[in-house]
Amino acid sequence: MSPRKAILSLAVLLLASAPLALAQGTYTQIDYPGGSMTRALGIDNAGDIVGFYFAGTYHGFLLSGGTYTTIDYRGESTYLNGINDVGQIVGYGYSLAFVYNLQTQIFTEVAYPGTHNGTDPTSINHAGTIAGSYAYHAGGAYFGFQLAGSTYSKIVPPGSTNAIVSGISGSGKFVGSALNMSTGSYFNFSYAQGKYQNLRIPNTHFAAVNGISPSGSALVGQYMLSLGVAVGFVYENKTLQTLQFPGAIDTYAYGVNDAGEVVGWFIDSSYNTHGFTWTPPADAGKK
Repeated sequence: MSPRKAILSLAVLLLASAPLALAQGTYTQIDYPGGSMTRALGIDNAGDIVGFYFAGTYHGFLLSGGTYTTIDYRGESTYLNGINDVGQIVGYGYSLAFVYNLQTQIFTEVAYPGTHNGTDPTSINHAGTIAGSYAYHAGGAYFGFQLAGSTYSKIVPPGSTNAIVSGISGSGKFVGSALNMSTGSYFNFSYAQGKYQNLRIPNTHFAAVNGISPSGSALVGQYMLSLGVAVGFVYENKTLQTLQFPGAIDTYAYGVNDAGEVVGWFIDSSYNTHGFTWTPPADAGKK
């Protein structure tokens, strides 16, 4: 289990129902042809989308201009998490975390020092700085990191025992979630220029921040509408927009670009998993 998946399973919160005000806009379902499940996790400013699907094993994919392309590392189970505007994609396979260059089609290893198959790069900005999380041992504590050039740096907010870094903006602002196993406290945070700040998403229960736009103006993630029911969100300019794919049981938002287009995944009423995009209404920028 990757650190990003693990932190959501470790925190427990008793939730109360809250009114649901759905965001207007357009939802589009994403299903890799022939796949039995699809998750969309990253998007660039051109609208190119990356994620993974299942068809006998897990495969990474790129959706660009309406065309799907499978991207696998050496035929292994492969998961793609993020993409930037210069064609660099981060993800991981069974034996290797990597950054993949679309132009050269070369995989380059990403491994926090001292780890083996314990690194999960979640996002990459246009300067090539990578954000993610790592664990030294399966089931052990996990920590956030950045990789700038060839230099790795640990990112763990004060007062936490576990942390994931889920997104990075173009200017190098990191966002993520943290947990203190001793107290059971869970919180979202940002990190920029050596300083940590708590991130509070108002009017939500157990919100998890999964991504940030390149400009740094928008956050995406999900929160619990009620016990066992997750809905996505976009938080920008102190305004919360709730995202719920029509008919979905759960909706999770993971990536957002500067046009406000969101990608993520949802679980339908038959418990099948699909990717999606959400495009804001045409007049959203005028408000």
